[in-house]
Amino acid sequence: MAELRRQFAGDIRLDRAARVLYSTDASIYQIEPLGVAIPRTQDDLHAAVELAAKYRVPVLARGAGSSLAGQAIGDALILDCSRWLDEILEIRPAERLAVVEPGVGLSSLNRAVGVHGLQFGPDPASAERATMGGVISNNATGAHSILYGMTADHLRSADVLLSDGSRATLGIIRGGLRQQEPGRNAHLDHAGPAEGSLMRYQAIVRAAMQIRDQYAGAIKAISPRSWRNSAGYRLNYLLPWSPAAPPEWTGGQYPGNLESGELNLAHILAGSEGTLAIIRRATVSLVPKPKHTVLGIIRYSDVSEACEAVPAILKHGPSAVELIPEMILRLAQNVPAYARQLSWMLGTPAAILVVEFSGDHVAALREAAGSLGSEVMVVEDSESQAQIWNVRKVGLGILDLRPQSARPVAFIEDCAIPVERLAEFVRGIERIMAEHGTTGGIYGHASAGCLHIRPILDLKSAQGARHLREIAEGCLDLTLQLGGSMSSEHGDGIARGEWLRRTYGDTLVEAMRLLKTAADPDGVLSPQKMLDAPAMDSNLRYGPNYRARGWTPGMDFRANGGLTMAIEQCNGQGVCRKDNGVMCPSFQATRDEMHSTRGRANLLRALIIGSEQARSPATAAGREGRRSAVRGELSSAVFEALDLCVACKGCKAECPSGVDMAKLKSAFLAEYYSTRSRPLRDFAFGYFHVTAALLSAAAPVTNALGKLSVFRQSVVRSLGITMERPMPRFAFRRARPRVRPGGTPVLYLPDPFTHYVEIQVEQAAFDLLWAAGYDVRVLRTMGAGASLIAKGFLAGARRHAQALLEELRRRDADGALAIVGIEPSELSALRYDYRDLLLELDPAGETRFDKCQSVAEFLVKAGYTPQLRIATMKQRIHLHPHCHENAGEASTGQESIEVKASSNLLRACGHEVDIIDAGCCGMAGTFGYEAEHYMLSQKIGGLRLFPRIRELGGELVVANGAACRMQISQATHAAVEHPFVIAARAVQLA
Repeated sequence: MAELRRQFAGDIRLDRAARVLYSTDASIYQIEPLGVAIPRTQDDLHAAVELAAKYRVPVLARGAGSSLAGQAIGDALILDCSRWLDEILEIRPAERLAVVEPGVGLSSLNRAVGVHGLQFGPDPASAERATMGGVISNNATGAHSILYGMTADHLRSADVLLSDGSRATLGIIRGGLRQQEPGRNAHLDHAGPAEGSLMRYQAIVRAAMQIRDQYAGAIKAISPRSWRNSAGYRLNYLLPWSPAAPPEWTGGQYPGNLESGELNLAHILAGSEGTLAIIRRATVSLVPKPKHTVLGIIRYSDVSEACEAVPAILKHGPSAVELIPEMILRLAQNVPAYARQLSWMLGTPAAILVVEFSGDHVAALREAAGSLGSEVMVVEDSESQAQIWNVRKVGLGILDLRPQSARPVAFIEDCAIPVERLAEFVRGIERIMAEHGTTGGIYGHASAGCLHIRPILDLKSAQGARHLREIAEGCLDLTLQLGGSMSSEHGDGIARGEWLRRTYGDTLVEAMRLLKTAADPDGVLSPQKMLDAPAMDSNLRYGPNYRARGWTPGMDFRANGGLTMAIEQCNGQGVCRKDNGVMCPSFQATRDEMHSTRGRANLLRALIIGSEQARSPATAAGREGRRSAVRGELSSAVFEALDLCVACKGCKAECPSGVDMAKLKSAFLAEYYSTRSRPLRDFAFGYFHVTAALLSAAAPVTNALGKLSVFRQSVVRSLGITMERPMPRFAFRRARPRVRPGGTPVLYLPDPFTHYVEIQVEQAAFDLLWAAGYDVRVLRTMGAGASLIAKGFLAGARRHAQALLEELRRRDADGALAIVGIEPSELSALRYDYRDLLLELDPAGETRFDKCQSVAEFLVKAGYTPQLRIATMKQRIHLHPHCHENAGEASTGQESIEVKASSNLLRACGHEVDIIDAGCCGMAGTFGYEAEHYMLSQKIGGLRLFPRIRELGGELVVANGAACRMQISQATHAAVEHPFVIAARAVQLA
């Protein structure tokens, strides 16, 4: 490694934390790597492979780590290409081609080529985080495979690093082995010894020619009958030949059956899982984006009935037919981000088929969808279509939304069956699961005969581990009997590599071995994959010997199955690695696996299973002398990872498997600091309701001192805050509600910032409530203690919560009054966190929390119709949602209830409102004030929000979050108001 460091500009990580982070992917397996290298440049990548070849160190190239069969893990040096090797090098619209580095995200590629009316044809559900290197290595496809086939069908050529460290271009060969050619299309551009470089390339070509000449008959006779087959190497493309073709293929001559007989060596990379070469850059073909799509939704009484209908549906020429079972629809209702996208669903059918028609003419597409029968629901608007697809694509992760050890397990989820035998397969697999006393989710690409199946098993039990193999073997027998393949888009890896000999027989496995030996004679590329895969029930992340021992948390995790189960809830799908939405801001800014929700969950899990982290019994002495359960080597790494978690609760809303990292962070910090000293800043910010009260009481002096450089520098040094932000200006006077004799009483929960700093916002809220006929009764307890929870002061937060609950009981003994407030984080704490914070909560307390809502939500629900001032001027207003609002309850549209209420209130006041969908602002309460976090807070906001604000050209921006308003104003100098201030100006208050 010392030699590599001298030539490497990127990161090399050999510490335990890095090995933990890269020991898992989205599969059921775990293998700790030798270390991790994150190349910053192509030269870095080349140096790593060249030195690995020199010392015969195994290497494994990795993208987003969303592999479902264990392809992205191994006993090797991991080369993470996703962070920096992510450049789209060239787009050639006229030729419908793009040249990409391996770390380019598929969704990023589609956005870039979308402006030319193009897209990459294969569309795996993981497209928002999958990288092109992984897409190619896995031979990915997706819902539209009947139109676009597999990734192999769209791979033109690839510049690669061979196992000896040499460079070559794999592409079309005509007339046998060519000599090196100059220019961009040269097949070889080596940087190592010329003789060795050419030898490796020649060996690959000779092996390909030998397979083409000697094994053609066996390939045609033995290969599975499904064209959607990705088991083993793509030997059939060397002929080229395919047992079938995608039924709606639109790209001219299908590449699997080229009449010219030309050989494209690039095709052998598709589905090779990095075992033949490492991709430096690839040239891929693009397809036109459909101008219009129309969906037809058909309900069925069970999954097999839906599958029976697919062959007849295909005669109507659809572009996709997707199966969604009742299990996914039901589970989606429990995740806010997806529950908001179920407005199109009527009831909860046992199964539905989503049938898509695409083309240039909407009327023809509508007619085609209508021809499916009288029971079909035709969906034309783009928003509803997007919601349907989002719910379908989240299926892989949402099936894991179970707080128990028995969970849906991915190991037979990639079978491809000739579509006319699909229903027979479903009945067979349901019988196999029933014989083992279980059931599972069945969904996926019905149009292509590919169903994703996840039996529910407890792999921590000996019986569950035994059933894993027995069900897999039963599924293999059934699949081969029906002429199908065990691997159709998720790859072989560890999960299915064991079955290659059963699938192809000795002859074709011998041919595959010939190719592997030619490309990688020393076995240094992605070891123990495919042909060399270990038993499919080995290297399990959770197995009969798995033991986890956490600590006694200061919050209630019973709804999550306990603390350890809450940590284990992450299934590795990596949705947190996407580059849109709220989750996960710190990963979007750093692109570092440690700072993804998945990375944090992995580190926490390692903490609770490591021997040095085993929980120690708490002593009666309390904090003094107590050995923390959070100790040892990994505790510092967990702290570092959670330190950049902004507690946006985006994962709570958007993680399909329900990971709530903000809650886990609070529980960890409470334990971490149980035996450690806290920084002074934590007390100032955590107890901000006390800090603000003191500073506000002396506001004239406080504000004057805040302008003095010497005073500011002293505060900055003592608290560790940034000099880049001005000190808040505290208010000496207070907002007061008007008396409303006879008005309906409502309890108002003040929050520290609007009460002590932005009194104009609090006054506007009081005025709106008064105008609506309410008698506002202000609670004495300041806020719900959101900052205490965020900083892990859980004992203090519990005392604060108990005081607030006691005041509520005094002020409203029957619990009949509504509780309203302004600040989203405080409302979220009272509405959701108190259920976890107050471990023994009576039912009346639960009911009170249900009555907590924002002032806007309260007014809109009450049907308030404001009387407007005559001189009110209509404005176009842009509303930036607070992250906690997006993590809240579901609404009927894309917006949460809180966001919808604010926009509706402004619209009722005569304004035109646009919801800004640009992610997190980065301020995250006090996070952006902390010196070491300031630059990251700016980077998070600068990803999408700040550019979007600047594009508005001075139009008015509003935000419910005080921190959001501060961040936007300071970073963009835009005018930012609270919606209540705008609404109050429009309302007749006299």
